[in-house]
Amino acid sequence: MKTATVRELRNQYRSVLGWVEAGEEVTISRRGRVIARLVPEKPKSRQVDWTQSAALQMKRKALPVLTARQSKSLLAESQGSF
Repeated sequence: MKTATVRELRNQYRSVLGWVEAGEEVTISRRGRVIARLVPEKPKSRQVDWTQSAALQMKRKALPVLTARQSKSLLAESQGSF
């Protein structure tokens, strides 16, 4: 655990923040008394279950096959030029 004073936190914020980003817990003191504690955030698990995605569950064979004219019309419509 590292310790920084309020003055160090104000003047050397980047280095103190670097400690926290590196996983260090930092106590902040003023006049020799601890007043705060900076603790790194625990990483969140961000695993995505792609088997539940709408695109994979969609029945693609049931979708109609578009002609070139229909595709061109849809593109023009989506771009705002009817």
